Amino acid sequence: MSAEEDARLERTGATSSAASAWRLRRPAISYGWWVVLAGTALSTLVGVFSYYGMGIFFNAIRDDLGWSAAALGVALALARIQGGVLAPIVGLAIDRYGSRRLILLGVLMTGSGFVLLGQTTSIVYFYVVFIVLVQGGISAGMGNAPSAAVVHWFTARRATALGVLNLGISLGGILAKPLAEVVVAFGWRTAFVLAGVIVWVVGLPLAFVIRRPGDSGGTARAARATRSDTALEYSPMEALRTLAFWSIAWMFAARHFVTGSVALFLVPLLQERGMSLTDAATVLSLMAFIGMPGRVGFAWLGDRMDKRAVIALCLVFQSAGLILFTALGGTIGIVCFLVLYSPTYSGVLPLIPAIQADYFGAKWFATIAGMMAPITTISVVSGPLFVTAIRDLRGSFEPAFVALAMVNVLALVFVALVRVPRGAAFARA
Repeated sequence: MSAEEDARLERTGATSSAASAWRLRRPAISYGWWVVLAGTALSTLVGVFSYYGMGIFFNAIRDDLGWSAAALGVALALARIQGGVLAPIVGLAIDRYGSRRLILLGVLMTGSGFVLLGQTTSIVYFYVVFIVLVQGGISAGMGNAPSAAVVHWFTARRATALGVLNLGISLGGILAKPLAEVVVAFGWRTAFVLAGVIVWVVGLPLAFVIRRPGDSGGTARAARATRSDTALEYSPMEALRTLAFWSIAWMFAARHFVTGSVALFLVPLLQERGMSLTDAATVLSLMAFIGMPGRVGFAWLGDRMDKRAVIALCLVFQSAGLILFTALGGTIGIVCFLVLYSPTYSGVLPLIPAIQADYFGAKWFATIAGMMAPITTISVVSGPLFVTAIRDLRGSFEPAFVALAMVNVLALVFVALVRVPRGAAFARA
């Protein structure tokens, strides 16, 4: 855009001072990328305290309060049911009122929930606070809301932008070891209170960075520098009638069944193998760190070739990593897991919403994503129940990880079923 503007100034005979003035006021970086960075920071909070963090807290809570693994698993499952039930409403609210308002609400709820979890005395109290406030806040403003904002800013580099946004999840995983050290040194109650305060202090200012193209602050010009508008826009009901909607939803569901369970139960499994909490958290942090290039690299690749092929490749390597992890055991198994699973499990995440936006457009992105959520909730809920049930029955998490590898292979079926809906257009970089 800057080159075009310079050429226009020359064609119209604009003075050098006018040209200089334009160069001084044009943004050094498109505002869309500031939105991406703010979303990355928000996803870091979700990653460290929820996505990876609940695995850090899991055994500490269970051992201190004497609960079974299944009791905690039910809490996690119910929280995910709540997220799936509310997702269509939340998605509609995001599209109607904007991401910022939902993010503010989500940050306030999530921070309050973590502070109150530090006061847990009963399983019922834990269920209510975790499900209503923590997971409710994440569902309301720290899940789809940042992604929806980013989708509105980008088209040609949409997957890459979403990949950068999702780096926050990996950054959260890297912080798993420091979180584990806090839990060991000060206890899980103090760690929960500290998590809530950090969510408030970091998340509230970030919410005000999030805006859509055309909002106040001169962002409309910056928006044109990062995205090229497309006439393709499916309404939620139109999207619902396509095969693409259902195949993407089930593909996403299968992916979450595996990756959510692995992130949650990797630390407890490694503790079963004799590792300390901090050493197991180090492996989790390494998984997140090694996954960082995959989030951006595979997303970048998805902007330049068929995203379905990239997703299929990632799923194959994930399954291989899980199988070798359980079959070989020990250090060599962990190395195979980190090399094969880590980059590819993270690489899939930005590609699925990017496909959705490619196929159905940006206008109703959050609403359509919310309509898919009840389907993905089936797997998200069943994952923790499945894994904890096997652990309680067999006395180990190992058999469950073998089964997760098989589920990941089945996800390839849904990838094969994804078809471009009629009228869809792709804008590649």
